[in-house]
Amino acid sequence: MTKKWLAYAVAALGLVSPALAQSTISFGYWGDPPELPPFEEIVSKYQAAHPDVKIEIQHAPWSGYFTRLDSQLAAGAGPDVFFITNVPSYASRGALAPLDDLIKASNFPIDQYVPSSLLTHSFEGKLYSIPRDSAPSALYYNSDAFDAVGVAYPNADWKWADLRDAAIKLTTTEGGRITRYGLALESNDWATWVQQNGGKVFDDPLKPTTFLLAEPAAVEAIQYIGDLINKDKVTPNFLEAEQAGGTAQLFSSGQAAMVITNPSRLGTFADVPFKWAVANLPGGPTGIHSNRTGGAGFAINANSKNPEAAWAFLQYLAGPEGQSIFAGAKAAAVPAMTGNETVRAAFKAPFGDVFLKEADVGEQFPQFPRFVDLSNLYIQPALDLVWNGESTAADAIGGIKDKVNAELAK
Repeated sequence: MTKKWLAYAVAALGLVSPALAQSTISFGYWGDPPELPPFEEIVSKYQAAHPDVKIEIQHAPWSGYFTRLDSQLAAGAGPDVFFITNVPSYASRGALAPLDDLIKASNFPIDQYVPSSLLTHSFEGKLYSIPRDSAPSALYYNSDAFDAVGVAYPNADWKWADLRDAAIKLTTTEGGRITRYGLALESNDWATWVQQNGGKVFDDPLKPTTFLLAEPAAVEAIQYIGDLINKDKVTPNFLEAEQAGGTAQLFSSGQAAMVITNPSRLGTFADVPFKWAVANLPGGPTGIHSNRTGGAGFAINANSKNPEAAWAFLQYLAGPEGQSIFAGAKAAAVPAMTGNETVRAAFKAPFGDVFLKEADVGEQFPQFPRFVDLSNLYIQPALDLVWNGESTAADAIGGIKDKVNAELAK
């Protein structure tokens, strides 16, 4: 009996070995080039340990990732396992598979995760995604630029006024054109400023009943950002920053002396031709220190044709092995699985103490099913008026207050 005939006979009897029957699953994620190595390492190691599994990669940059994912999911398709944010929005429309029963049956160590991070990845009491990181922001600064203009480096006592003063001194012009901005900001971090001023976006970030962004503390925070852009002209507006390649490109090229962004940029900035460092975020006017919590996570497509293989891969991806790879990567992710000593030991990123301290003051960003729609219809257009200098924060946000509250009341 030849080996080939034996293989056919085994197959006919339904006794195909893992080596002969390969499962295929797809894995979707976003990321700039410096962020990709840990994803690639995890896929490579998993496939090496599981030769019966083939993982097809679906990668896209952040700017196009969700457009493609939303189209795929709407058509009942999409990756089997994918990187995700704004979990309630996807869970509420049935796009994600609930994980609680799988976790219980597999004894997955979910208790080693930061509870607040798990809350971010839940909807109506069920967990739909396992967080990769807590994604706090920090203040990156160009030490050489600070030295050149004689400005003291950021420290733990800095408040908004100190940040603004430094940004003004660090901004340079030539022939009436700005050649270097003092500060660049991420467009999606505006709620952190509201928190730092003692304000809120909604009365409850997960189950809101009242829109609070039009309250004085929140309006003052939004106006502060608007003034940095339009009055002081030390920060590029967000469209301009995007056209210039984003905050990472602005800082790397020396076109911004400071940038507030997440720990993944540690790898992006590793080889820039100047000295730089990372400091904690400045406190609000009254000294409130606040950041965002939650980060992105990994979910299983509710329409996956191979849910067993998808869950097996997700356990590795989000378990101690995968979390350790992410925590130890050059483009570091502050791990959400802080209850695991192996994972904590793997997190040796430069300025890791800064990011861990920021994670400790993380607060929940608005995260409920209708937030994306409310943001697209009302909140973001109002904020854009402020960022573009077309309106004051009080007028722009005050103009949508009743509309958002009416939507919440439905």
